[in-house]
Amino acid sequence: MDVTLAIIEIILALGFIAISGRIKKYPSNKWRLLYIAPGLLTIIIMSFIPWNIGVIGLYIAPVIMAMGLFSENDKVKRCIAGGAAAVALLTLINISINPGYNRLDLYGDFEEVFASMKKHYILTEEKGIDWDKLYKEYKPKFKEADKKQDLTMNYQIWQQYAQEFYDGHVGYTPNKLNENQALSVMCESYGNDYGLSLIKLSTGEYAAVNVEGCGMSYSINDKDDIGEVEYSKIKDEYKTENADAERLTLVNAGIKNGTIITKWDGKAIDDYFDDIPFYYFQVPVKENEEFYQPMYVAGMGGDSVEISFLDESGEEKTVTAPKLGAYAPRLDNTITSIDKGVKMTNLTWESLSEDTVMIRIYSMAYDMNTYDGADYSEMTNKLREEVLAYKEAGIKNIVFDLRSNSGGSPFMVQGVAQLFAPEGEHSTYYSAEINEDTATFERGADGKYKMGEEAVSYYGEDLWHDGQIILLVNAQTVSAGDDMVYMMGDFPNVKVMGTTKSNNSCQAVQGMEISTGQFAFSVVPNLTEDGEIAIDTLTDHESRVPFDEYIPMDEELITAIFDNGEDYILKYAAESF
Repeated sequence: MDVTLAIIEIILALGFIAISGRIKKYPSNKWRLLYIAPGLLTIIIMSFIPWNIGVIGLYIAPVIMAMGLFSENDKVKRCIAGGAAAVALLTLINISINPGYNRLDLYGDFEEVFASMKKHYILTEEKGIDWDKLYKEYKPKFKEADKKQDLTMNYQIWQQYAQEFYDGHVGYTPNKLNENQALSVMCESYGNDYGLSLIKLSTGEYAAVNVEGCGMSYSINDKDDIGEVEYSKIKDEYKTENADAERLTLVNAGIKNGTIITKWDGKAIDDYFDDIPFYYFQVPVKENEEFYQPMYVAGMGGDSVEISFLDESGEEKTVTAPKLGAYAPRLDNTITSIDKGVKMTNLTWESLSEDTVMIRIYSMAYDMNTYDGADYSEMTNKLREEVLAYKEAGIKNIVFDLRSNSGGSPFMVQGVAQLFAPEGEHSTYYSAEINEDTATFERGADGKYKMGEEAVSYYGEDLWHDGQIILLVNAQTVSAGDDMVYMMGDFPNVKVMGTTKSNNSCQAVQGMEISTGQFAFSVVPNLTEDGEIAIDTLTDHESRVPFDEYIPMDEELITAIFDNGEDYILKYAAESF
């Protein structure tokens, strides 16, 4: 866009040279509008371009052109316009050949984020963070990325750095890259697509899922995305020359959804786990991390991999699987197929059987008016009416579909929880004492944060005393989603279940703007009544919120999800009552 503007300014300046005589010959106030047009055009276009000292000439050239208004001499007007053209031309040359122009300060981003986190990250002790060790390890990595101006390397290093914290609220989003750049960075970061993904079964074996050419599985030829990222816009750029001809290699060899995979390039699947450099999203709980690891192994390899599997007779066979393209789209689709909740409006209900209903909550947000406040009484009153109506109609069971709940307001969580909590007063979190001079939270001699204001409390109404509730969660149920599991998980009539436990990240978060996007981390602690950090995992990476039952990863689940496209997980939860 900056190059386009420079060319436009040069053309306009040359135009002023050409018409300088006509302006004197045909005097009119309308010429004034023409002279200020370059300035207005520049303001509009430059509002979409980040400030850079290298483009200052594009601001100066329109000002020079406008000065032509104040001269009656043709030669002077032409000289002024020529000067503007020269400034715009020099700017165009600069932004075209200057290696320093548009150079992103990738190393400076790291220095800024690291310094801020070292001062304000509030889980240093709880997560066992060694800042000196981190700095020593990541400083040369970011310097290398900065030297090469390598956006893919930069993304990968940020992902590795974020993973050091085992905190779902620590993460990097490359949202300042243009869409194709961001998608390319992702495609280049998660390995190669060999036509399948992998999951670990409840039996401990590893099975193929999302196999190219099987049932409702992802396909390299899909034009629509069934995932969180719109890879369809660029994924064809990563397809290999023979991808279409080779895409059914696995199916033709006898591999289908649910086939047991015994080796990957001659090694056991779990031998690769230590080589996984980073994950698609942060997974603080060790058991959750183990759930996703096989999916990442399926992207590891070169132009082809040797996949060993058990055929229908139980005999081990091996097939050479060629690279078909980038693995990121299939990985994204695999995770989404397992983790997605019901796609419907937030806080809406659906009947699952004659005595069971489901309410979908994918975000702890009611509307824009209430999100930044604490008053969710309108939402609570509406839900109360709906709950009582279902109770009157004879409904016995409620499934809260909290799968991939992205979080939001803890006050909304309280507004829901109060309807189902046992009668009486319930406390949520305590705040920590802050030192106004240092803008940091104070710890006592025992290493714990000093308790601040008393916890917010709410009164339970126990409207569902005689009914049962299931909270359906997964590793992407995070933040205020974790809050709901924490608050409601121990109610007498509540069971928490899912393919994985919830994310276990609860502290308030802040985002920092950097040159390529945003980096976020936990900055405000939430404390329990004994002064401990609430919910977040500690150095053992163990879950600290209620969880009751894993949904089995078995052939029935694989067939339903990847062959038939069914929401098996919700069905399992509903039938488990």
